Amino acid sequence: MKRKLKAVRSLRVANILAQNGHRILRTEPCADNQQLNVFIFEDTPALQRVLSEARRTTN
Repeated sequence: MKRKLKAVRSLRVANILAQNGHRILRTEPCADNQQLNVFIFEDTPALQRVLSEARRTTN
């Protein structure tokens, strides 16, 4: 079974995910701006919970 991946553009959000135990699988250049990186994580329910919390605290 193939695992689902989640691409995160924000360094701040990537750091929050990493601090909460989610491993960055790899980085790739951003398709829109080659000078920026996209951080690739395994998409899990736990990752989605941390993402939701990060969005709530920034808005």
